[in-house]
Amino acid sequence: MSQTKLILGIGILVVIIGAAYYSYNTFASGTLAVKVTDPPKDWGNATHVYILYSAISVHRAGEGNETGWSTVVQSEGWVNLRDAINATKTLGSGSLQPGTYNLIRFEVKESKVTVGGQNYTATVSSGKLNIAIVQGGVTINAGQTSSVVVDITPKVVGSPTQGFRVVPAAKAFPQP
Repeated sequence: MSQTKLILGIGILVVIIGAAYYSYNTFASGTLAVKVTDPPKDWGNATHVYILYSAISVHRAGEGNETGWSTVVQSEGWVNLRDAINATKTLGSGSLQPGTYNLIRFEVKESKVTVGGQNYTATVSSGKLNIAIVQGGVTINAGQTSSVVVDITPKVVGSPTQGFRVVPAAKAFPQP
């Protein structure tokens, strides 16, 4: 009888541990930090490029195009791409369910460039950036922090008399 109780106790313990493991990995969250970098390219006469971005979202791999989006950074902010030359600057972070995320998107609301010591408002040819996260995406694990780096390579065209335009291009990759 006592051997039966021992086996039953071990069985119950295994079920409890399995349920706890499943719940932790299913319902616990991880953190994703969103960073930006910019190797200087095609800035022309501009010495600074400022971008105003809005909320940043990521897409869970395997979900539909309209579903599977989660907001990671809920506020808007300015980033001076000069501060991110050959370095990374963190834009923000947020909690996500565990899984693999394959796209990142944010809206560029406004841009300014500095040319000859003067700041100019620059139009942005494509206000929304949907960027594939290379290397299979970024994996979020429960209780851990992962990072994705958005490598922005804008091209600045125009002049003070014609106005300036920022043509954004970007790629994203997980950061170990």
